[in-house]
Order: sequence, then structure tokens, then C-alpha cells
Amino acid sequence: MKLFQLHYFCTACAYRSVTRAAEALHVSQPAVSMAIQALENEFGVRLLDRGERGFVLTPDGEFFCREARAILSRTALLAGAMEERRRLGAASLRFGSTPMAGAGFTQDLFRALGAGRSPLSVNLVEGGRPRLLQLLDDGLIDFAFVATRELPPDKYACIDLRDSEIVFCVHPSSPLAQLETIDSAAQIGGEPLAFFSDEFYLAGLLHDFFKKEGLAPNIIARAAQIFTVIQFVRSGTASAFLNRDAAAEFADIVAIPLREPISLKLGFVWKKDARAAELEPVIRSLASQLGGAS
Repeated sequence: MKLFQLHYFCTACAYRSVTRAAEALHVSQPAVSMAIQALENEFGVRLLDRGERGFVLTPDGEFFCREARAILSRTALLAGAMEERRRLGAASLRFGSTPMAGAGFTQDLFRALGAGRSPLSVNLVEGGRPRLLQLLDDGLIDFAFVATRELPPDKYACIDLRDSEIVFCVHPSSPLAQLETIDSAAQIGGEPLAFFSDEFYLAGLLHDFFKKEGLAPNIIARAAQIFTVIQFVRSGTASAFLNRDAAAEFADIVAIPLREPISLKLGFVWKKDARAAELEPVIRSLASQLGGAS
């Protein structure tokens, strides 16, 4: 069994036609037919019932198609992960940041990196805090700019750099735009919300904000990029929770503070290991330039 055979078979299933699959794959029709026949011969089952007007999948074919698609999906994810490892490994300094934490900050970091130093090859990775911590654990990034709360001190070192206040952001035309503060989750009611994906630390804090009052947020969209979330607010399609620094970049949205603030400590985090020991002076120097305690 070869991956290309699975690919050919699944493409034929998607089109319900060997001819159309061959056209989509830019190969000959016999090549697709031979790949499917080879799979049938290998496993000793019929995958297709062939007729004059094409084919239908047999029960074995339905099962095989479902499992083959799962394998191809995992293969694509693995290929992406290996490409990320290759790309990250090529950098002399590998840095991660959550999208919202990094808004308005990463440019300051890159300016600091260039101050008084020979040029560094720097690779920036964005993602949720769990993913970035996993990349730290795997040695694929050197340090990250994330929320520093509730990190095991025996595993990670950190330097707090700034406080991040979470504000509720709405379009100026929203009736909520007239509020001075958001006093409760109930006040937001069924307001359509654009949320960050659950992989982000902030998402968990906001779910807790609603759960305290026995409510669930009316989430109409989830995103991994801050500008996607902001575009929902700017268009008036949804409201969102953002940090104040990010919201301040956009004059066409209204940021409303929470009466009981949700705030995060953001800072540099790195793993306590031999590689980090070499880079720690660089990390602490950067933190000092950016306003953190050294």
C-alpha cells in the first residue's frame, strides 16, 4: 500500500469517477485504475462495483475510503509539522507569541534585537499558549511571550513585562457602545461574539467569566488571529474581548472596561534546560530593554 494509491483512490471516491479523478490529479486514467486495482489485489476485497456509468463503493470500499482519508489527513499534518521543524531549526533565535499578546509588542522586540547586535536570524511563531509551551518543551522555540500565570516554576523561568487588561469591544453603532463599564456577563446577554479558539488561554478565562453567572457566551465565530477577530468587530457582525493595547490600535471600535477586571501578566517564558541557559543572558537583556525586570 502506497500513499499515492490512497490519494488516487480517495480522489476517485470524491469525484465518483475515475476519469474525473485522473483529470484532477493530472495523471492518466489507467494510472488511477491500476492504483485502485493494486489496493484490491493487496487486500483481497472489492472496493468498487464498476458499471457502465461509473462505480459505487462497496461496504469494504466505504470503510477503506474513510480510513484512507484519515491517514492522508494525518500525513498532511505530519508534513506540515516537519516543515515547521525544518524552518524553526534554521533560525538562530526562535521566538513564539500568542497573537493578542504580541499585538503592538513584537515590533518592539525586533527593534530591541537589532540594537547593538550583529544581525540574528529570528523566526517568529504564533499560536495559543499550550502550543507554544509544547514547542518550548520540544526545543523548537527558545522563548515565548505569553501569559505567565500558573506556570510550574520548576519547569519554566519567566520575566513579567506588562499587564494586559481585557476590555469588551463593540462597533460604535452597537447600543452597548454607550456603556461606561460591563458590570456582568448578563449585561452582554445574547450579543454575538467572536472568540479566540479554545487553545488560547484567554478563551478559558472568558468561559469562566460567563460560567460564574450560569451563562454561556453566544459565540458565532472562533479564530486564531487577532485581526480576524477585530474585523468581526469593525464590521459590526460581532463583539469581542481583546486586550486594551490591541484595541487601542483601532479608532473605529469602542473598548469598554469590565467592572471586575480580567487582567493578565504577560512576559517572556523559557524552559530551564541547557539550551536556555546559553540564551538566558540574551532573553534578560531584551526584557530589560523592553521594560521588564532583569
